[in-house]
Amino acid sequence: MNERFVQELSVLEKLSLSPSPNVAPNKDVDPSFFPQISKRRRVTNVHSMATTESMNEKFGQEEETDDYYEFTAEDYYKLLATKKEDKFLKTKKLREAEVAARRSRITKAVIRVRFPDNHILEATFHPSDTIKSLIDLIDKEIAQPDKPFYLYTTPPKKLIKDFSQDFYTAGFSPGAIVYLSY
Repeated sequence: MNERFVQELSVLEKLSLSPSPNVAPNKDVDPSFFPQISKRRRVTNVHSMATTESMNEKFGQEEETDDYYEFTAEDYYKLLATKKEDKFLKTKKLREAEVAARRSRITKAVIRVRFPDNHILEATFHPSDTIKSLIDLIDKEIAQPDKPFYLYTTPPKKLIKDFSQDFYTAGFSPGAIVYLSY
């Protein structure tokens, strides 16, 4: 088994592997050495049992000293620079201010109502409008406004019961798909 591995390794060393498909393969290698495989398959993984010392000799790299692995002040400041957001405790007032800032950035809520026959009604509302305004619009648009219906969202299926909520609080802003069913 080891002889076969050494033979394969020597053949691989003889091959001149090139990323360009225009380069002709090396003619010194006997093609009968490799097992016959389908023309549609290509061998992509070549595993090597090289040691660290042989790799260092080949590529001219020395082993790192212990000083390399010590945590320095420079490393600390690099970590601080990559940190995106400080995760510190916030007061209620600060959290409310952040929510208000996020809310003010959203200027419209696009709501799509999907009917049982797969027709879609799309309407644009202000995020502070209530779900009751959506119900009023649906009542105007459907053919049988007397027939009772309910609205829900998925996933998971969640019935919309509180029509006094605004679209932002309900999670429908900047957009949502609401399903109508009878």
